[in-house]
Amino acid sequence: MEVKQLARSNGTTATAIIREAVEAYVAKKRSGRTPSFAGIGKSGRRSVSRDAEAILSRNADRRKGW
Repeated sequence: MEVKQLARSNGTTATAIIREAVEAYVAKKRSGRTPSFAGIGKSGRRSVSRDAEAILSRNADRRKGW
């Protein structure tokens, strides 16, 4: 299997190679757009809708997908 050969040649595991490939794939497919749920509801603060991107960036956990 090519993954095992690649892992051996890089001194890592097949799992690490696969994980890296999946992370790269997901990063490439991520659209960069604000999720459709941003702006739903009322917080009473106008800055939330204006600063949605910054708020999401600060609070998002990229390893868990958000």
